[in-house]
Amino acid sequence: MKEIATIRQVNTDVCTGSCQGCGKTHIKIFGAYDTTSRLLGARVRLALETAGVDGKVLEVADPIAIQREGVSILPALMIEGNIVLQGLVPSVHEIARLMKNRDLYNSKIFHLRTISVAVDMSEVSANALAFAWKIAERMQSKLEIVYAMDSIFEGTVPSASGFLSGYSKTMQTELDGFVSETLRPLGVNYLPPGKYAGDPGGVSTADKAMVISSKVIYGAPDVALVEYSKKTDLLVMGATGRGGLGKKLFGSVSIEVSKAAHSPVLFVSKEAEFRGFDNILYASDFDSLNPLSVKQTVSFARRFDAQIHFVHVGPGGERDLEAQRERFEASFGDSGYDKPFIFSKMVSEDIVGALYEYAFYHRIDLLVFVTHHRSFWDNILHKSITNEVLASSDLPLLIIHSDDDLV
Repeated sequence: MKEIATIRQVNTDVCTGSCQGCGKTHIKIFGAYDTTSRLLGARVRLALETAGVDGKVLEVADPIAIQREGVSILPALMIEGNIVLQGLVPSVHEIARLMKNRDLYNSKIFHLRTISVAVDMSEVSANALAFAWKIAERMQSKLEIVYAMDSIFEGTVPSASGFLSGYSKTMQTELDGFVSETLRPLGVNYLPPGKYAGDPGGVSTADKAMVISSKVIYGAPDVALVEYSKKTDLLVMGATGRGGLGKKLFGSVSIEVSKAAHSPVLFVSKEAEFRGFDNILYASDFDSLNPLSVKQTVSFARRFDAQIHFVHVGPGGERDLEAQRERFEASFGDSGYDKPFIFSKMVSEDIVGALYEYAFYHRIDLLVFVTHHRSFWDNILHKSITNEVLASSDLPLLIIHSDDDLV
């Protein structure tokens, strides 16, 4: 008897060829054609009908193909190239929810495989590095430390060579020393690459081994960091520092990075201490309520089991506020989060002042701005919001660019 094919297309009447641009949702079911795999396949097809999703389903049983996709436990389900579950068969309702949230799987904030922290070797950036390490440790993410060098005369130790490569080695040595010194109190033994033969470098010998790397990049800090943000899932920056990054929060460098980055950006002040995020404040204007924005924020909050506070600040008698709440509630409901959200309206002309007042009284751990349009920051900065208000707070600030922060 001929052996059963290890890859088969379930709905062969649709989506021929490469299927790029066909508008269908691409789904793979990994299994061994056993009872659980067949059950998952049946529920996936029912979920497609329930969610009203037009999809192409492939069932994969070839062990080599399964291993190549990074699957470790069968059965497993992949949607749009992302593994969304392994080792279990959820309900049709839960699978339908995953189908509806398929746009989220292309968001960097959903994956957080790589967290990068921009440092300038100041005390503030040391705190940002410690903060980023604790998040990466919790998420089991790769941690990258990056230094933006825009002058060959940077560094405290003169280079033996006048060429850029010589200064690069000098700065790399200083950077590795800074990383080692900063992480040592956290129980992390950072081993710079190349210390020993065959050593991959950047490996932590803390309780949970994680990959850490450091890198010197070139160019004006704002331009270099914006370009570098294409390669990471989250960029962490100190709120103040020295040199090119020595600007107060929302100084010229921070403004440009926050507006133009291709990843979410987390600003950390010198006083900020990571204790988890139990309460997250989602600061909204009317443009930030598209479903993907809400799902991105919820996916981040879910990792910390956080309570989300949806806060809108505006003038009294503002119209369409109830419609805004309904839009948020609908998107929040589709996310499937089991915690309720808290909705608050604050009447004030001082947006940031009102947000920090709310944050103080409700013990907020993280302030989130979701920007659906790049002009959002310009609109806010033209109001009576001062650098001092933001720079004086120890509240971390996360900026998500919605549909621009995609893998």
